[in-house]
Amino acid sequence: MVNREELTVYDTRRYPVRPHVGVGILLIRNNHLLLVKRKYDPDAGYWSIPGGHLELGERVQTAAEREGFEETGFKVKVTKLAGIIDKIMYDDLGKIEYHYVLVNYFVEQIEGKSDQPPKAASDALEAKFVPFEELKKYKLTESLIELLKQLKIGFD
Repeated sequence: MVNREELTVYDTRRYPVRPHVGVGILLIRNNHLLLVKRKYDPDAGYWSIPGGHLELGERVQTAAEREGFEETGFKVKVTKLAGIIDKIMYDDLGKIEYHYVLVNYFVEQIEGKSDQPPKAASDALEAKFVPFEELKKYKLTESLIELLKQLKIGFD
């Protein structure tokens, strides 16, 4: 695994030469979606689903389960594909600053209490379950809004 310091030195995410693969999880409890407030760019300060980078040699579903645990403290298991989103962000000069292919999965919590609150990881400012009807009140990433519209969750 690559640690945050190494990523900073060798950050190939900004102005990439090829797209990166990211994974995300949708953990739902009683019509509430688990969200994290992003600490780092892209989209620092925005709310999104827990997720991160696919690592070399790692299977996509394994990465989603790992990221879910790393970002929230919940052991989760993938149940089905939720959707694939292209995230392409341009800078003020029109150059591609970030390009991700985001593979998102529905997951279920497999350990711990089902009413246990999430714990935000070091790369998140906050983590919480948000009722579907309140999602529009949050500053969500564009890619999450696109996914939620496709899934008809909070944006139908």
